Amino acid sequence: MTTLIVNNRAIDSDELIDIIINSNGIYKSTLIKLLQCNRISLEARLKNLTRNKIISKGKVNKPFYYVSNYDLKHIKDLDLQSMVVQYLVTIGLYTNKIQVIDSPYKNKQLYLSVFASGKHNYKNDETIKKLANKRFNQLASEEGRKYFSQFIINELTKFPIRISSLSDKLQERYYTTSLETVDILAIPNKEFIPAIQSNLADVSFRNLENNSTLIRNDILIFLNDSNELCYFVKEKNQYTLQAINSVIDFFYYLTLHKSSKDAIYISNDKSDYDNTDNLYFQSYLNKEKYNTVQLKKDKQKPQS
Repeated sequence: MTTLIVNNRAIDSDELIDIIINSNGIYKSTLIKLLQCNRISLEARLKNLTRNKIISKGKVNKPFYYVSNYDLKHIKDLDLQSMVVQYLVTIGLYTNKIQVIDSPYKNKQLYLSVFASGKHNYKNDETIKKLANKRFNQLASEEGRKYFSQFIINELTKFPIRISSLSDKLQERYYTTSLETVDILAIPNKEFIPAIQSNLADVSFRNLENNSTLIRNDILIFLNDSNELCYFVKEKNQYTLQAINSVIDFFYYLTLHKSSKDAIYISNDKSDYDNTDNLYFQSYLNKEKYNTVQLKKDKQKPQS
């Protein structure tokens, strides 16, 4: 079982309420995975919102929250998509903003603003440094190497990600509607891959307003059963999946596939990074302030 990253990000009240309003129902456990927050703090917020009749509580196997109505399919879709958020944080891509949005094909999606500090990782992690040098040398063109280097030498890289999901091969549809974000499609397992592959295409020069079948060929795939994030590589007319195991691999992917490059924000201003990282830093301060174990130890120390 995958170890979840929680108690790592402070709760933004407006963000929490907006997620519940737009979700048509969401498990408490999904909220914990999405927000990477402290469980006790979240439960207190949810209890207060329920008591003040801002939201309602239901239960189907486990507790969920909603505003005016709920849809069990949407609840399950968001739970699958929340595992992608957990994976991104595991490899070093953190969430600045989290939203639930509607897709053109009547499903729920996550819209994230994610960020990382390539400079910090490169300077402080020898494994990351070696991998970055390896990926740099794998790039054939000078242009590609310069582009990749931006992610490594700057304090902040920030960009939007849209997460969708498929859980029924026969009943559900998925297709690309824009190139304004990096797109991740979460699926239960590899059984869904052939159906996705059959619709892959280079859509960078197409008008996507009327598209109802094609899937961008740089789509990222999250395999829930194996907890893997991958992209398609085509060799000799055959597609294979290439795994992304670290933030450096993600930067390498962004270098190879530039369809959404206009949405990427890069800055070498440390204050830019600090402002983006504010919820994680607030969580750190909260843990320092409310570390009851340490507080008890401090009280027990003999006074000089």
